[in-house]
Amino acid sequence: MRIAGISWISACWLSAAVLVAEQGKFEKTIPFPRSGEAPLNWTHERCTIRGVQVRNYPSREDIEKARRKDPDDHSWLWWEFHIDNRGARDCKIRLWVEVLDKNGRVVKDGDRNGSVDAGKIDDDIRVSTRMRTLEAADAPRVRLRAQIIPK
Repeated sequence: MRIAGISWISACWLSAAVLVAEQGKFEKTIPFPRSGEAPLNWTHERCTIRGVQVRNYPSREDIEKARRKDPDDHSWLWWEFHIDNRGARDCKIRLWVEVLDKNGRVVKDGDRNGSVDAGKIDDDIRVSTRMRTLEAADAPRVRLRAQIIPK
């Protein structure tokens, strides 16, 4: 009987450890944010990823030119994640971006590690992706993932 009690306590501790390991991990699939900031509001221990904004999205003229003349034309896109760290400790952040086609397949992905100093408000970390201009123009959604790790 005592062994069963110890096993039950061990199982509780193991469950708590698994739960703690999952804290600070986030994932969300959103419409491709072609203009403006897409809100995320992911917070772990006072470090918040407020949202993401795409920089350097190809112009309408660039997209039309790619459709007419050069379907293999490429564009650099920067996924700028806006971050606040209102905590007393620095935090390390891992970011992943996956651009999805209309069938939900990944057409381009990128990732980046960064850190945000304690007390730093309005910081950003950029993930860059070089992808076909037409894939960017036609992609309906992106999958975003993050992990926030206090230092």
